[in-house]
Amino acid sequence: MRLFSAIVLMLLWCRGVWSLAKTIDTPAPLETPPLCGLKCIQQVTLAPGRCPLTNTTCLCTNVERNEQISLCVRSNCTVRETLQLQRYAKHECGAPSRDRTALVWIIGIIFLGLGLFAFVLRVVSKIFMRSQTWGYDDWMMLLAVAIMIPLNGLSYPISQIALGKDIWNVHPDDITQFLYIFFWEEVLYLAALPITKISILLFYLKVFSNKEIRLGCWILIGFNVVYFIVFEVTCIFQCSPVEGAWKVWDKEFPAKCNNINIQGWAAAVVNIVLDLATLILPLRELYSLSLSLKKKIMVMMMFCVGFLCVNPSHKAMSMSYVMADIAYSVTIVSIVRLHSLATYATTSNPTQDYVEIGYWSTIEIPVGIICASMPAIHSLFSVVFPKVFGTTQRGGKSNYANLSEPTDPSSGPLKLPAIRVQKEFFLKSGRRGDVTYTDHELIQIPFRDPNSCSSSEKKPISPRESV
Repeated sequence: MRLFSAIVLMLLWCRGVWSLAKTIDTPAPLETPPLCGLKCIQQVTLAPGRCPLTNTTCLCTNVERNEQISLCVRSNCTVRETLQLQRYAKHECGAPSRDRTALVWIIGIIFLGLGLFAFVLRVVSKIFMRSQTWGYDDWMMLLAVAIMIPLNGLSYPISQIALGKDIWNVHPDDITQFLYIFFWEEVLYLAALPITKISILLFYLKVFSNKEIRLGCWILIGFNVVYFIVFEVTCIFQCSPVEGAWKVWDKEFPAKCNNINIQGWAAAVVNIVLDLATLILPLRELYSLSLSLKKKIMVMMMFCVGFLCVNPSHKAMSMSYVMADIAYSVTIVSIVRLHSLATYATTSNPTQDYVEIGYWSTIEIPVGIICASMPAIHSLFSVVFPKVFGTTQRGGKSNYANLSEPTDPSSGPLKLPAIRVQKEFFLKSGRRGDVTYTDHELIQIPFRDPNSCSSSEKKPISPRESV
């Protein structure tokens, strides 16, 4: 919970940086408008009843005049010339230019560090703890980390080139370079999503022995593999030829492209469905635990927002819920990211409007890696910080029963020393396959006679029983 609060505070801080960056006034340098644009301006402004060329306020605020100029420019100018004219107009009208480049790379680098730190702790846990073994889930997570590093690392060069600036303030050649880097970020992002979920599902296979859950895990793994293949192929070949993905923007490169907006929405929605299926899958097994209905509901609610940490060295499951809200944030990040897709591949200012898509993508993958590493991290911390993260075993102690002054019908009350009886028990339950078992161990602690120096040892008085 503390870690989740820290991440929320960090996101709020990043939002503050974003708000400040929006208001930075960085006017573009004065530049001569292209000839085609200058002709359109003269044609519209010299018409009877229009604003005179010397009245800047009228020229900048007259909506009807600006729409007519835009129609003329689109018909007579290239995309590059249109951006040049737009840059000139923004400068002449004193319009502020937004610069959110710092927001892009700061978020990317911070979450890259968090994801790497979580994975390092996971590896340390596997190396130094006997109960933790390196498995297929760890290999998949290693692959996800290998993808996360360039994905988040590219947030710096792409922000320095264009992402976070208004497109009319970016050199046309830099726009091509920006779209080239963004293309590879898409490829890396779509690869990391299913790989992270496959790692979590492989972890489920290590934890749960129920046949239905194991079958569900394999089915979801299959769906994630299909997701990987389908959306990687459609992303790489979104345009024909492939380089059209980063060159077709100025309409000077001949290429045919898919509907990228629909493609992005489809990938995001299917990913959220797979996220929810991964979280819901073990709920039936948790419901079958030997707990009261109230506790079952609490356990399932906690699992829906967290990960079940199981110590595989124990035959019976030992459950500990670690940073519950963090895991749920994986799906939350995916849902929040949907909002940023509204302008995806449809905006005329991608270098500015893709900022949200960029930084939410660099948040989602590291958070997924952190969540998947939580069980191993918790096991490590339970040894290093046992008082804070140690696994608790639930037992029970009854109250003391005082038996005193027994009566004899013939002689009246007898004055005997008080007898103190302490009863202790230990309860352990779990599942082996489809069989539920419960072990009871009762220990009788005999009293010590205050008038005697003798005492006896603890002796178990009840055998183990299975139900």
